[in-house]
Amino acid sequence: MNEVILIGPVGVGKTTTAKLLSKALNLPLVSMDDLRLSYYKEIGYNDEHMLELKKINGQKAVEQYWSIFDPHSIERILADHQNCVFDFGGGTTVCEYEYNFERMESALKPYPNVVLLIPSEDKKESLETIYERKNVKPDGFTMLEYFVYNDAHYRLAKHVVLVKDKSPEQVCDEVLALTQH
Repeated sequence: MNEVILIGPVGVGKTTTAKLLSKALNLPLVSMDDLRLSYYKEIGYNDEHMLELKKINGQKAVEQYWSIFDPHSIERILADHQNCVFDFGGGTTVCEYEYNFERMESALKPYPNVVLLIPSEDKKESLETIYERKNVKPDGFTMLEYFVYNDAHYRLAKHVVLVKDKSPEQVCDEVLALTQH
């Protein structure tokens, strides 16, 4: 399998790294963010319901609603695309429910090149790095914190690349060195 699947929280450089990998490997780039809503809608996702959740309970409720559909979107994107570089969205592999995690794990099991990009082994340092990169000042609990501290993408990854203080080219080279082609 030639596929490289990049996972990790928002702000770690998945999109930039995926573009570099796509070029280096001469493989197409497929972005989950471009496709996930169409996959969600296949199994009942509703925009109006999502907006109502956001209005009443905020962004975390939206992320929890989306997480219902994420296992399906992972299964579908992998079925629809082969021999490519995947840029999974920052929240795609974050889940709170073991059933959803098991579906994701099962879908990704055949793929040896599932790579978590994260700034540091230390979650607090990773979060601070992402805040800095995104020029965000935390004010209480944030979705970035939810993405960094959720263990699902750590458990799904077959390789981890620490990205803090590395150029996109260095991250790309490290992913290439770790993965099978």
